[in-house]
Amino acid sequence: MWFRNIQFYRFEEPFKLTGQQLHEQLEKKQARPCGQMEMSSSGWSAPLGQSGQMLVHETTGNLMFCLRREDKVLPSSLVKELVEEKVLEVEQAGRAPTRKEKADIKDQVLAELLPRAFVRASHTFACILPASGWLVINASSARKCDEVIEMLNKSLTMLPVVMPATEQSPEAAMTGWLMHENSLPADFSFGEECELHDAGSSAVVRCKNVDVMSDEVRAHVAEGFTVTKLALNWRERISFVLSDDLSAKRMKFDTAIVDEASDQGGDDDASRFDADFAMMAAEFSAFIPQLLAAVDGQ
Repeated sequence: MWFRNIQFYRFEEPFKLTGQQLHEQLEKKQARPCGQMEMSSSGWSAPLGQSGQMLVHETTGNLMFCLRREDKVLPSSLVKELVEEKVLEVEQAGRAPTRKEKADIKDQVLAELLPRAFVRASHTFACILPASGWLVINASSARKCDEVIEMLNKSLTMLPVVMPATEQSPEAAMTGWLMHENSLPADFSFGEECELHDAGSSAVVRCKNVDVMSDEVRAHVAEGFTVTKLALNWRERISFVLSDDLSAKRMKFDTAIVDEASDQGGDDDASRFDADFAMMAAEFSAFIPQLLAAVDGQ
């Protein structure tokens, strides 16, 4: 299970629960099917899916878990059409429905549609790296990260995690890297993508498949644009796009890393999951501190 989009959080004190103990805590909020009259439901499910029963998969002391969410799919156009039909019936009876009646009609339509609505399931994986003190969530949006943390807070008595603090903002760091040659730390190299914003005019410049250190790109920075996204490569092991919220998007692990994990894995799903997770956790434990140090200019 290789993460592609990560947001990471620092534990303010050591995380001491074992995999079994965390499993027992997560059982309080285990995933269940969405009820007939519910729009959504969420809870913890086994990271190994049908191949496992435990809500926490432990490998080399690191803990993987998964939040499953079910949402009822009700097209707004369909709801609007049915509501309008029922409002028209009232009007044809010789009177105009009140605002409250229209709201009641909408509630009635939803009540009729919900039991028959299509259910869409999604999964958000996350892992805790106790030795290095990180919670890492594999999600492309802040909303999904918030859902995981909110459910963890409901499942555990306390979750002492915070967003990492840096001396300067990622936006300022990325802008500085483009402004000053050779300012990017040695373990990092530039990719071929960036996004620049002009706060004054709200203008946005998106560059892909370009040399980000070219005169054309740096001219925008010289004119006052700031860098909000920047493609980077770490040690030729992980390529990613750093965002101004300190998240790393569209991560790709070097083929050699993936192949090494594959060679170490066994023939069953659990063994392959173990090998992938162990390798990914080791990379994160080294990568995250260096990324923070790079943003701080160290």
